Amino acid sequence: MDRAYLRLFDVIDGLQARDDAKTVWRQFMDYSGSFGLTTGGLADLPRADEALQETIAFVDWPLAWQERYFARDYVRHDPAVLHMQNTHYPFLWSDVLARPEYAKSQQRIVREASEFKMREGFVVPLPSMWSGAAVITVAGEHVDMSQRDRQQLHMAAIYTHARIRSLSAEKRKAMILPPLTPRERECLQWAAVGKSDYDIGVILSVSDKTVNAFLERVKAKYGVRTRTQAVALALQFGVITI
Repeated sequence: MDRAYLRLFDVIDGLQARDDAKTVWRQFMDYSGSFGLTTGGLADLPRADEALQETIAFVDWPLAWQERYFARDYVRHDPAVLHMQNTHYPFLWSDVLARPEYAKSQQRIVREASEFKMREGFVVPLPSMWSGAAVITVAGEHVDMSQRDRQQLHMAAIYTHARIRSLSAEKRKAMILPPLTPRERECLQWAAVGKSDYDIGVILSVSDKTVNAFLERVKAKYGVRTRTQAVALALQFGVITI
């Protein structure tokens, strides 16, 4: 068998043997680096009421690029993200830039990354860790990937995400959720069915700021970054129902 595929299988075996998500991610990035893709991230795609910073599991981007990308909320307009709506297969940034449906302002986001030695990237659409869609994206300055290279990195990304997801699930199963107050549970229950802070405030006869404070306390108690994650945990453990 081809040495490249033997190495891929060794990487997959190593990923499956790891019992720490950070170690899994680091091993994947080491493998990605062999294709010239030395920086990257794993995240659930944020909902309209979430920020990308809240849904990122791992990110190795240069700090200055992180700050710019987050501050300008580029995730809502980035063609490399938007294109995931059109395909379940991995793709290169250059594939997206070659398409006519993205405006120059959107394409500029991808090109700005080159200022930080990220001239080409590889995007792998995935199912979310919680709900919706997720993505592994890696980038580098000097990238020349063959079709076989794409297939191998795609496979490694799938196993990386699956292992991290499995470890996260195991961690959640071992959790004992701290109790919520009746008001915290009520707010979370209404948030689970899509009610806004204002709507919940009207229902419970409190201000929307008070509702937000209750939900922030729930997130802190559960050790999660988003309401979606808090709702998912509460549903899993039977704290609330839909």
